Amino acid sequence: MRYLAYKEKLDRCYTAVLMDVMDTMGLRVQCLSPNIRPLDNKMRAWGEAVTLYCERVSERPAQPYQLEMETIDALKPGQIIVAQCNSAEPCAFWGGLLSNAVLGRQGAGVVTDGFSRDYAEIVSLGFPVFCAGLSPYDSLGRLDAQERGIAVVVGGVRVRPGDLVYGDADGVVVVPQVAAEEVIARAWEKVQGENRVREELRAGASVVATFRKYGIL
Repeated sequence: MRYLAYKEKLDRCYTAVLMDVMDTMGLRVQCLSPNIRPLDNKMRAWGEAVTLYCERVSERPAQPYQLEMETIDALKPGQIIVAQCNSAEPCAFWGGLLSNAVLGRQGAGVVTDGFSRDYAEIVSLGFPVFCAGLSPYDSLGRLDAQERGIAVVVGGVRVRPGDLVYGDADGVVVVPQVAAEEVIARAWEKVQGENRVREELRAGASVVATFRKYGIL
């Protein structure tokens, strides 16, 4: 929702260019761990972070899935769920039914350091899920959400509600909300510059001369 005004530009950006820009701004550790991958490399998503913190449990909670359901019900168009799953046990935080629910709310996708299941259904939906792996185990009695709307740490990066989260085949990057407007503007300029460089290199231009001319590689 927060970033829909930049849709035209963000649709043409990608994680690498956003990270390049943040590097120049001193924001050098904004890529989630590379083990957090899209279920399908064609998946791509960006949006305003809505956060969820989950913990390992040893028995069925009195109100299972409660915070997960509340988070989805409160979701606004263009928002993306980012979940920290504090559990070494490979149980599925995410699945097919929840993916349908987020699609129904016009959510942008899900990013989690936990696991997912229902691979075939999610991929057939084209719903972007970035996760640490797949597992048939249900989270019920193994993992449960404890808080929502707080800062979480996913893949080694702190994510706050309202941050811009962007995922594609290369991985997932987090743009802090306070820097998002500048990062988007500078990334858009770099995308256009890279397009010019790409055309000249494909036409046979010298790599050294082209880099000297544009400072882009």
